[in-house]
Amino acid sequence: MPRIDFELDRRIERARHLFLEGGEIPDHLIDDSVARSWQRSRGYGLRTGDKVIFNVVTHAERRRVEDANRALVGYAEPELQRLFTALSSADWVVACLNGSGKVVRAYGDDRPACREIGMAFRTGVDLGEDAAGTTGPSCALIEARPVVISGQEHFLDEARMFSCAAVPIFDPAGAVIGALDASRRYDGQRLGILEPLALAARAIENRMVLGLVESVRIAVHYAPELVATTMRGLLAFSADGELLGANPFARQLLELETGARPDFQRLFGRPFAALVDALRRAGEAPLAIEAGNGLRVYARLDGAPAPRPAAVRSVSAAPRADAGPEALMSTAQRAFNREVPILIGGETGTGKEVLARRLHANGPRRDGPFVAVNCSAIPAGLIESELFGYEAGAFTGARRGGMAGKFEQAHGGTLFLDEIGDMPLELQARLLRVLQERELTRLGGGRPVALDFSLVCASHRDLAALIARQQFRSDLYYRINGFRVCLPPLRERTDIGELIERLLAEEAAPQTPPRLDPAARAALLRHAWPGNIRELRQALRLGVALAEDGVIGVDQLPPEIAGAAPAPAGAGLLERAEAEAVRSAMQRHAGNVSAAARSLGVARATLYRKLRLFELLDADWTRRAH
Repeated sequence: MPRIDFELDRRIERARHLFLEGGEIPDHLIDDSVARSWQRSRGYGLRTGDKVIFNVVTHAERRRVEDANRALVGYAEPELQRLFTALSSADWVVACLNGSGKVVRAYGDDRPACREIGMAFRTGVDLGEDAAGTTGPSCALIEARPVVISGQEHFLDEARMFSCAAVPIFDPAGAVIGALDASRRYDGQRLGILEPLALAARAIENRMVLGLVESVRIAVHYAPELVATTMRGLLAFSADGELLGANPFARQLLELETGARPDFQRLFGRPFAALVDALRRAGEAPLAIEAGNGLRVYARLDGAPAPRPAAVRSVSAAPRADAGPEALMSTAQRAFNREVPILIGGETGTGKEVLARRLHANGPRRDGPFVAVNCSAIPAGLIESELFGYEAGAFTGARRGGMAGKFEQAHGGTLFLDEIGDMPLELQARLLRVLQERELTRLGGGRPVALDFSLVCASHRDLAALIARQQFRSDLYYRINGFRVCLPPLRERTDIGELIERLLAEEAAPQTPPRLDPAARAALLRHAWPGNIRELRQALRLGVALAEDGVIGVDQLPPEIAGAAPAPAGAGLLERAEAEAVRSAMQRHAGNVSAAARSLGVARATLYRKLRLFELLDADWTRRAH
């Protein structure tokens, strides 16, 4: 007979009592992640006595879930079968869930000990935290780490009979795409099965990286004898050296942030082609190299690309930080055209809506409507009816005949949700369901309305920080973060000169644009642009309106810009010292901007801005910069 941990059960029971009574739970009673999940579950409006886990799943819902998750199931099924073969004799049910917590595939048998648990893991059952409260899979998805939830740690009373161990599955961009779970009846014992689950998850993650077509794969490890094993770090690159994806171990080893696409030379200290040639010459022998983070690793080519069951379309990624605006646009457009949702970040005024409209104009639904919604500008009391619409008589003052909401208006076109970080938490769950099920029900209505639109979201806020503060749903974040574009602030852009000329032409059209005199141009280049492109456009609009004889001088610019342009001859001591430091670094590195920026401890974009500021951009040695 297994030994029941009565002390553990007593602590959990005490914590649960305090929670239900509204008291503070001491740290020693339960794990912090469980306490956080209980609080979130209550915040979703759930009650411990709710009955949700064994509710009927319609055939249509099951088909929708199966169709939407074929790629994930294709990668996960071989590992699920292996796990079930190994665990079935001990009455386990093993399952794979998607990123929102819905069961997409499960294995169990008809023994009485498994039958009831198997009912909780039917395809289509929603075990996400907003639907089922604290469970092993929901905590693994939100906490992004292995979790065990047993007995009374579950939020719902109807789940207290279970014990669940779950581990997250990360996609090739490092985002949580799903979870593996193993569950059985709770017998008073803490589960010790996380290691097999973790190994299975790693195999699934490796298979997803191997499934990235037309990729050059490099395996890495700090131990040369492990480079050719399943423990290896695995990275996939395009033919020109752009990072397409990596497994979690490679990301940890090389300190890659989620979604990041670092410059290859910065990652491995040498050009892509040079390293690939060296690895080809080394054959199966691991090659020692120094990674960009200073770690000595061993690398080898990982063989020919493997076939994949289906396209991985949930990969979230951000273009390289030093990519130009057109490169950013081109990459984002390719993703958008393949139905990948786009998430745009950046300071206010950097052109997020402009980019969204350009994506739509060149996208697959260009002939449909473009519907923009500023989630921070709609009054809290109206946002639900504005987004979801309403039927006649839904509330006092409702229009006769009802009204289609913004989601319906975007049908057949593109929906742009600006400042999505300001959407109320209670509406985020409804939005998630609309995005998952592609249908909605109007307020006061009962008939579902089918939806078909492309999605672009934007926010100037740090959504990851909001998630940490429990102000933004992580499952919604993973749903909208299909491809992330971070628009740089104007002060860090290297193409500001070209941008000034283009906007000047737009503001002057259809007439010939006036010319900026040298002092006015210098003032524009020196300005810090806290309002970004929006502020620049307004400044040029004023300049066009006040231009004299086809020339814009400093006096025709806004005072805050004109006043920020000291004459070079009058530069202060600190400015002269900074200019000399920049000049010296560029001379020392023979015009290599990247090397000079590293020696100064600044970004390339910052150095380019300094070169313009100190009028050093045309120096002979800058023509060799790259």
